[in-house]
Amino acid sequence: MRSSKIRTGPRTRRRTTALATAALFLTGLALPGTASATDLTPVTLISENFDDPTESADFGFPIGAGSSDGVLNLTDGMRSYTTSVKRFPSSIREEKTLGLRFDWSTAIASSAMKTGLELRDDDGHLVFAIASTATELRYAVTGPDSTSASAEDDLNPVWNRTAFDSSKWFTVDLHMDFSVGTLQYAITTGEAAPRVMASGTGDITGTNLAKFVACNYYGTGTQSIDNFRLSRPAHSAKGSLVGTSLYAFGDSIVQGNGYARGFVDFVAERERISLTKYSRNGATLGPAPDAHGGQIISQVRRAVAQAPDVIVFDGGTNDALEIHDNQTYEIGQVDDSLDPADLDTSTYTGALEATIHAMKEKWPTARIVYVTTHKLVSRDWQTQLTLREVTLRVAEKWGVTVADVFGDTTLDTRIDAQRVAYTFNGRDANGFPTSNGSGTHPNITAITEFYVPVLTARLVRPDDR
Repeated sequence: MRSSKIRTGPRTRRRTTALATAALFLTGLALPGTASATDLTPVTLISENFDDPTESADFGFPIGAGSSDGVLNLTDGMRSYTTSVKRFPSSIREEKTLGLRFDWSTAIASSAMKTGLELRDDDGHLVFAIASTATELRYAVTGPDSTSASAEDDLNPVWNRTAFDSSKWFTVDLHMDFSVGTLQYAITTGEAAPRVMASGTGDITGTNLAKFVACNYYGTGTQSIDNFRLSRPAHSAKGSLVGTSLYAFGDSIVQGNGYARGFVDFVAERERISLTKYSRNGATLGPAPDAHGGQIISQVRRAVAQAPDVIVFDGGTNDALEIHDNQTYEIGQVDDSLDPADLDTSTYTGALEATIHAMKEKWPTARIVYVTTHKLVSRDWQTQLTLREVTLRVAEKWGVTVADVFGDTTLDTRIDAQRVAYTFNGRDANGFPTSNGSGTHPNITAITEFYVPVLTARLVRPDDR
């Protein structure tokens, strides 16, 4: 009997998206090295929410599949160790970088039974798999090769396992890069305040995306998917950044706020960049007391002398507190002088310029990228706008590329649904960032949806307008 679940996760995600598109979209100044929002839009290859299927009702699965109540149900009535295989068209098999997101649930009722999904290439190499028993979520990026003719025990992927609530919907978010042989994954609960079940980056042997395999490993249990979206990421690196050396400076948004993986880590993992982080929680560009995290220029001074290929840094978030709330220093003015002796380093502007000058003087061959922070509910809005204007002018003056998360994305935590869904203050029992934060620190979903695409685009094509 076909089973479908109440889609609390997917429906919540659609409401959040609708609010995001209504966000105030401030692009600030047009500068060399910045990009428009449309410039960062991925190309959608397949999009299906199953409310009114654009393909066949079975989505190309020959058995055990059918659309009902706006979801696609799979492994319905299938015997143990059997599979149902959807093959992707040749145009998708030719893609070297892909993003895939879908919502998934299971109706399996016994811990002795198991159903799941596998993504494989033309030669049967595993790309990714997700499965469950009634009490245990499983996922994998490695395992034996398989023709997908059956789902026998000896063909099972090498599972990672975690306890979960099988009554929930989950969102699976994948970034597949067949050029460098990596897959970055995140599995979250489909709720307004999602919980991360798993996140990481793994080496894969798959060389393309050829097959979507519904597996009834053992027992009986319908599983369902919704909101299936396969895309070609904008400005895919396609291996061009492999081996690039990158030094990262800044505050806790770079560092990770108690979680080791900030947005630069996600980019470095995906692209096989050699990353060294010097960032520190609480750091400022302006002359705040060391007890608050110190100045970012101090991070630059203590970094090694060997030049990186690229420097990435952020700032301004803690400066907004020092300037508006604590009145520790003033914003200052931008003039035309490039002489460091003319800089008023007692102000934010002068300290920012001195930081950039120090980078250029220490590593004259390195390319510098400044990453703007998203729109924050946790800081005074007018102070954010003024700091943004000054920072963009300084970047233009000194020839610094801007990865403009503030201007080129809809991430705005003044919208409460976004604050809840996209930011965190602490970590859960498994060490992953939570949600429902103060609006400042982007969680894994925000990092992968907003920060990573913008920074990757600027690393790959720094001179785009």
